[in-house]
Amino acid sequence: MGPKTLCLWWMMLPGMLWDSFPPFVYTEADHYQQCGERFPSHASLVLVENGQRRAVAPELFASADADISFDGKRILFAGKLRKGGPWQIWEIPVAGGKARAVTNFPEDAVTPHYLPDEKVVYARRTPSGFALEVLPLAGGAPDRLTYAPGDFLVSDVLADGRLLFEGPHPAGGRDLYTVYSDGTFPEAYRCDHGRDRHAGRQVASGDIVFQEGDRLARFTSALAQEVALRLPAARFAGPVAEFAPGQWLVAASAGSGSPLSLCRLDVAMQCLERLPGPNAGFRLQPVVVAARKPPLRHPSALMPQRGAGNLLCLNTYVSKRVFPEGSIGAARFYTLGEAGAERLLGETRVERDGSFYVQVPPDQPIRLEVLDRSGRTLEAEHGWFWMRKGEQRVCVGCHAGPERAPENAVPEVLLRSTKPVKLTGGK
Repeated sequence: MGPKTLCLWWMMLPGMLWDSFPPFVYTEADHYQQCGERFPSHASLVLVENGQRRAVAPELFASADADISFDGKRILFAGKLRKGGPWQIWEIPVAGGKARAVTNFPEDAVTPHYLPDEKVVYARRTPSGFALEVLPLAGGAPDRLTYAPGDFLVSDVLADGRLLFEGPHPAGGRDLYTVYSDGTFPEAYRCDHGRDRHAGRQVASGDIVFQEGDRLARFTSALAQEVALRLPAARFAGPVAEFAPGQWLVAASAGSGSPLSLCRLDVAMQCLERLPGPNAGFRLQPVVVAARKPPLRHPSALMPQRGAGNLLCLNTYVSKRVFPEGSIGAARFYTLGEAGAERLLGETRVERDGSFYVQVPPDQPIRLEVLDRSGRTLEAEHGWFWMRKGEQRVCVGCHAGPERAPENAVPEVLLRSTKPVKLTGGK
């Protein structure tokens, strides 16, 4: 007999579950939608400790998207000072006090997360969608990290220091991506693209747990594709918060028309228990209030004085699509102009071993397609990536997947020349 599946939606007595929980913060909202304006009316952060509930920032009109500092003493969040105003990034002590504005933009800023060295990452609205930025908590100029069209929202900061974020996928819906905190080396977390992945969170095992449709799924470090989670029959919404191994706080409801409630999920036993709290509205975005190990730091290798980005592809034939040997003749690159129209940057020869080496303009959307020896398109990338100023990037292949390792060989393009072909569009 398999594990018992238990779903207790309305049978919890007040206070009977609190003894097993550390303090946590969650978002309480009148209405919630996954895309667009997520909280179209009112939303507020609530701190729960020893069974007592307290508003985190009652002086603000709205608050959401909580993250806890590494020492467990501060709360970083998105908030609105007044109705109709923009979302901004705020910080407040866990113990209470007055919220401090971290940003003061005319545009919305949401989904903040702490970084090492007293910096924060968040998503700021631009004319082409939300873009990721990094800002020192003490103030200063923000550093923009993402340069492709669409909405990019921070999901988590991984233990290895990379930023996990959600963004549009060319096939539709969203997917999960990673990028370093200087904006270099953006890539899909996995290449078995799902129908709509978002709200990812790393748990202690290193797995990434995320929402896909109305269910939760995960990536494990050992597998290149997602792994289904065996869960009770319910509608789930990420992100999850892990308060003990295999014990999660999740937002769930009994059906598509029901509000989301906070529940305790025992993953192994597939046991879902609703926590005491209001029956109306939505309760979601839980985060545990506790000290935690900071993610790894990594030095930036950017050299802005170079003024462009260099991209070395080791072997275009290493791809999800099988290309006949010797069939690829060239790689062609595009960017987007100011009006949003595609603009050709140029093309470069692909060597017999599939290698090429190019220089592209920095901080702009870039996409490429591979051509046969007659100049016809064999495969076209439909999404966009970018290169930072002075970035040196090496790719194993063309859509090869982040789990692939390169062959131990010198690519032919470097035997011919160590200078990249300039495809900077005359800039």
